[in-house]
Amino acid sequence: MILPKRYAPTGVSSGGGMGDIIECTDVHLERPVVLKMLKDGEESRRLIDEQKVLIQLRSKHVVQLYDVITVQDGGQEKTALVLEHIEGRDLGVGSVERGKAHLFTLWQIACGLLDIHRQGVIHRDIKPNNIRYDTDDVIKILDFGLSRNTGTDAQTSSIIGTPGYMAPELFRSKDISFDQAIDVFAFGVMSLTLVDNNVPAELLALPPGAVPPGSFSTLLPDLPADVVSALESCVNTNPQERPTMEHVEAVLRRHLLFNRHRALVVLQNATHELSAASPNIRVKSEDVGSIEVNYNGLQFIVTALSGSVYVNNSGINVGDELPNCCVLTFGPPNRPRRFVTFDVSNPEVMP
Repeated sequence: MILPKRYAPTGVSSGGGMGDIIECTDVHLERPVVLKMLKDGEESRRLIDEQKVLIQLRSKHVVQLYDVITVQDGGQEKTALVLEHIEGRDLGVGSVERGKAHLFTLWQIACGLLDIHRQGVIHRDIKPNNIRYDTDDVIKILDFGLSRNTGTDAQTSSIIGTPGYMAPELFRSKDISFDQAIDVFAFGVMSLTLVDNNVPAELLALPPGAVPPGSFSTLLPDLPADVVSALESCVNTNPQERPTMEHVEAVLRRHLLFNRHRALVVLQNATHELSAASPNIRVKSEDVGSIEVNYNGLQFIVTALSGSVYVNNSGINVGDELPNCCVLTFGPPNRPRRFVTFDVSNPEVMP
């Protein structure tokens, strides 16, 4: 095999399901890279799909495409992708510790999938073997050989994927249309397999069936109830009933930041802090109204109201969650009003 002089093989190579991998050094930039080529007999579309998708994506949780080159192999020209080399370890079944490590790993994967979905891409083969920790324990999602763009591109005439992670709608007809909900389904299954190989038999069936209610609570006893509920909803047999990755990421992030949020309430040049150390506050405007807010470690919840109080000029009720950044307005529209800012800090999620 003849490579461009820029790429010097290191002697390490391997083969995946559809592609051959050669580890090289980019001698111009002095960095390790990976060359990926299709195995003989595989459809060239696989590499084209991967190239097309990776050009669109920029995310700390997605492998980066550096270059597309032509190599000489046995007298034939072949296209190869030059990819980011990720030193680290692959995820696998049962490879993640339960508890905080599991929650943090799921959140990182959710961040990567959210970035992928926001670019209008469907991965189609989410599973532990296609995800890796780098040396800084940052999750990287790999192998976009089956990926498609949403819309007219999201169709297939054959069932392709990894059994156990494939959504039930992929088994329903010859001409199969799909959307990002198939990635959400695979993510839900993987939330179990990362910590255990005792996946409910219903999910391993072809096509997968509905899991008995409470299955995820039994299998994931170390995770908060609303996290478990979100993960279980990911494997709903009806794709329309599955949550978006945006919702799942938000639920996971909220629990990783438990008791770490801080809200500042500014009233008449005085600033009041609402936090785990001081979780309750009452804000009052004389003869107009008052509002009481409690921080429960996850959200800032309205616990009491009186008089005319609005949030961002809209009505508010007891039990509602305050937005992260809003203006509390005291007084009806036809009278002089007082305005109070409510601003929630967003701490960084750390392992």
